[in-house]
Amino acid sequence: MKIISAIDSMKGSLSSVEANKIIEEVFMSEEVQVKKIAIADGGEGTVEAFITNYTGQYEQISCQNLRGKVGTSFFGWLAQEKIAVIESALTCGIQFLDGTDRTHPSQTNSAGLGESILAALDKGAKTIIIGLGGTGTVDGGMGAMHALGVEFFDISGNVLSPKGENLGLVRQVSKENLDARVNNVEFIIAADVESPLTGPTGAVYMFGTQKGIKQEELKTYETMMINYEQVLLDGDTPQKGDGAAGGLGIALRKLLNAKMVRGFDLIAHYSALEEEIRTADLVITGEGKIDSQSLQGKVPIGIGQIAKKYQLPVIAFVGSVEGDPAIFHLNGLDVVIPIVDRISSLGEAMKNAKGNLKRAAMRTKQLLFLLK
Repeated sequence: MKIISAIDSMKGSLSSVEANKIIEEVFMSEEVQVKKIAIADGGEGTVEAFITNYTGQYEQISCQNLRGKVGTSFFGWLAQEKIAVIESALTCGIQFLDGTDRTHPSQTNSAGLGESILAALDKGAKTIIIGLGGTGTVDGGMGAMHALGVEFFDISGNVLSPKGENLGLVRQVSKENLDARVNNVEFIIAADVESPLTGPTGAVYMFGTQKGIKQEELKTYETMMINYEQVLLDGDTPQKGDGAAGGLGIALRKLLNAKMVRGFDLIAHYSALEEEIRTADLVITGEGKIDSQSLQGKVPIGIGQIAKKYQLPVIAFVGSVEGDPAIFHLNGLDVVIPIVDRISSLGEAMKNAKGNLKRAAMRTKQLLFLLK
């Protein structure tokens, strides 16, 4: 029997590699082979997935986070292919807003992502894959682009500081000082959402409050973002994904000519996921929380849809479930199993994720044995 284990990271609890290892430990036997595939959707764990599947390496760099504090980060480097893999959340992730100092989004920026891109260019990258997910910024990518040499001007021709508070003042964008090396690099955006930049499902109204924009500030911030969108589009048509990562999507697409793909599809391609699944007998996947957003390209749904092409059973282990289970079943997941088996707070559940997953896997194995 061949089992594919491709579980997405459970944010703040387990990485994809750790979760898959638990499944291997529980199910592996003389009769059962477990093939582990590190997986992600463009958010947390994207670098790890590439490094694990391609035997790449981590490149340590120094750059600033969304509050301007300089620290250590990294990107993935696939030397033979000259591919750099960057997670935007490593420099401008929402985790940097935890604690008492929750800097308002109008004062944060994505400069650290631009600095990561510069480091990848210094390494000699020919392709740069940027995972968009888990960010805490809503600056439209101004910070990242400014770090690469792009300048933003107000109506009087003054250079603007690349912060969210200035989105409404942008009247002109200049690429004159943009690092020329970007012209010889293929940029690929791996996103896990298809949100437009503006509107009810855009960067501000859909995700703004999660990042610190107050409810009463949404309308004003949206007006600023609409101005920024009009300047960058310059008459072009907006696209799905422009609102990913607080607007990084539109900046990378319009100013670096980046190609946007679903994060799951990209990693599935590079890991030869479908080729592995088609020869399996059972597929195991999962994520921290499965809900309606999971239908927009998250790992379990993507895996379920592939597995159903080959009429394979799929089990999904998740931290929590929200929504009608029938919807997930229609999208390829035969069984969705919450791993928390006792009353606990969110913090306790996250802390005990390893044990929870192991126990859930053992119960599932026992049930499968009874049904043989």
